[in-house]
Amino acid sequence: MNNKPDQVVTSSLLSSGQRRRLLLLCGIYLVLWQVAWFSASLLDRFGIVSPWYLPAGLRFCCLLVFGWRGLLLELTADLLCGLLQFSMPIDLATTFLSEQPYWLFYGWVAPVFAYAAVLLPLRRWMQGAWDFTRPAHSALFLAAALAASTLAALLGTFRMVYTDFLTLAQWSTILPVWLIGDFIGILTLAPLLLVRVAPRLQHYLHQGRWHRQHQIGAANGSADLRTTLITLMALLLVFGIPWSLELIPHFPLIALLLLLPLAWVALNYGLRGTVLAVVLLDSGLVLLIALFDQRDQALHYQFVMIAIALEGLWLGGAVEARNRIMQRYRDFARVSNDLLWETDAEGRLREASGRLAKRGALSLGQSWRSLLCQGSQPHLAALEKALAQQQPFHHLEIAFQGAGDRARWIQLNGLPLLDESGESSGYRGTAVDISRSRRAKALLRNYNKDLREKVAERTQSLKQTNSELETKERRLQVLLAAAPVGLLELDDADCCRYLNVNGCALTGCTPAQAQGRPILDFVHPDDHDYVKFVWDIKRESTDVQLLEFRLKRTNLWCAAYWIKLSHPDQTMEGTIMVLTNTTARRQQDERLWTLAHHDALTELPNRNLFRERIEQALAHARRRENGAAVLWIDLDGFKAVNDSLGHAAGDVLLQKVAQRLKNRIRESDTVARMGGDEFAVILTDITGSGMALQVATEMLASLAEPFALAQGPAHITGSIGVALYPQHADSGEALTQCADMAMYSAKNSGKNQVQVWNGE
Repeated sequence: MNNKPDQVVTSSLLSSGQRRRLLLLCGIYLVLWQVAWFSASLLDRFGIVSPWYLPAGLRFCCLLVFGWRGLLLELTADLLCGLLQFSMPIDLATTFLSEQPYWLFYGWVAPVFAYAAVLLPLRRWMQGAWDFTRPAHSALFLAAALAASTLAALLGTFRMVYTDFLTLAQWSTILPVWLIGDFIGILTLAPLLLVRVAPRLQHYLHQGRWHRQHQIGAANGSADLRTTLITLMALLLVFGIPWSLELIPHFPLIALLLLLPLAWVALNYGLRGTVLAVVLLDSGLVLLIALFDQRDQALHYQFVMIAIALEGLWLGGAVEARNRIMQRYRDFARVSNDLLWETDAEGRLREASGRLAKRGALSLGQSWRSLLCQGSQPHLAALEKALAQQQPFHHLEIAFQGAGDRARWIQLNGLPLLDESGESSGYRGTAVDISRSRRAKALLRNYNKDLREKVAERTQSLKQTNSELETKERRLQVLLAAAPVGLLELDDADCCRYLNVNGCALTGCTPAQAQGRPILDFVHPDDHDYVKFVWDIKRESTDVQLLEFRLKRTNLWCAAYWIKLSHPDQTMEGTIMVLTNTTARRQQDERLWTLAHHDALTELPNRNLFRERIEQALAHARRRENGAAVLWIDLDGFKAVNDSLGHAAGDVLLQKVAQRLKNRIRESDTVARMGGDEFAVILTDITGSGMALQVATEMLASLAEPFALAQGPAHITGSIGVALYPQHADSGEALTQCADMAMYSAKNSGKNQVQVWNGE
């Protein structure tokens, strides 16, 4: 989508035909707005929670495309909506009429102006195209949608509270419902309108047609039909099969599977197909809520709908951007060459495009040798040698039979194609028609001064062509320098000879500092040996390699992708390496691991990490042939403190208990919170029960000391059970059970004591 909002209505001086078309579109829009509003009201009237508010998407798009003209249209739509409320049941109409006039006026204009306050400045600031293939525009769209939804929800609920339609206690419940409904309506409907409708709307207003005359809609229609069928089939499968298996309570979780067909649609049909699929999938979820009475899980479905809309927007935009880049390079290739060709392993033509393919006597399946003209072919031997050795060739001049038995000279370039097994599967390349150039050279050798002047003109044209090629080369160099990843080129001695701007930022080196440095000089000392080992064993490989390591100067983690380059004689010439920053991902992984293995309140290891630590301790004890112990601790009197001083005091008490327990163990030992007021301690490298009893006794005494809390002093004790390895058990689970039963024995014996498992 690349639609300039200001071009939809560019001038107030419209022709009569344009005014008629504009009035027609306004009428259609008002009808659609009322239908969308009535459908949401109908669901509410039957007690069904509507997870989205489609008029929000219409309003967002209208203001973004039409600006202040859209503001007038929205006020008209809201006025019609207010008039329609007179036709509602008596109790609703009475409530509507009982409001004071200024509140009625406030309810009419507040939602519209809430959206306008966000979108009109944004529209003026953009001053150009909305392009969802650009992440910045997508992020700006999401921010505007969230801001407009939030402001409208605040103003709307404010009116409901001050007119006593809602209590202040209900306000915190209604506000997020309003906000999320508007937000989903915008995310779902607005991209569809901006991508598929707005460009056609612009053309219709100015030209009276929905399509340009040269556009062919059959391909788009077929893609839309396939997208619709795929999304409907996905909805039937994702919800039909679980319904038959009576898994209705799990529908919100199962609904996340809809992201898979959405991703398929995005990869195959780009942004146009994705925005259509998002509307269809979210519509299916709304229908599902209504059919299966899933009102109590509406919030879960709303988050699924948001996820679908966000994936569609971001992934569809990314795929569309990729498709545009690919199409751009295809266009460049067609413009800069007269023939694009490809042959199979037997030399038969299987692809041909370009001017020469259309005008020449070329047919698919024809051998390239049958296309050669009889007579002198100065570069034929070089071509056959390159083909025999499966090597690339460049600028070989060959004469082939053109249309009308006329010989054409072409300058041929080709690269060998290899299949997955490394065997030759043919050649692919380009050709430039040089017939005129050769004729000019021949005339230059045989004719007079006038003909030489014509040749000079042709030479000037060639110089201009070369200048354009140099410009393209410089542009390519700029693109490499500005690439969003680090680009590193190494010579055959593995020393740097080129580093782009992002590579400098990652490595902390300037281009001058990086020049000539070995690749291992960029590696952090802790990773140096590992990277050297991998680099040495992959030295001769011609496949793309991947390695993750830290950089020396910046201490950043990076993923390095590299491939070796080679000469035709198979000697190594150098390496191209791409560096991407993975520091944020690794930090996120570490944070997730910590959350999964530690208790959030006390920051102690949780039950999962405790199981890993006890298995490690027993393995260590087996290798060292010494002992280990598990202490299971239950707090006596914690419930009384929690009930008397409050849960906040109980949380602080648990934190202080954790600190006291940690103060009584070594760095090699582990104290973990097992849940509630139960803790467990792993002691390693012990020679008998005496050491474990000593630690347990110290912990018991520490717990018996008063705890100073903000709510007042707290007094607790502890009951501790002790189990020893290998005397009582030889597995972590059995040892833990023994310590747990010993703890219960301590509690049954009067609490505030230590009991060693006695085997009973």
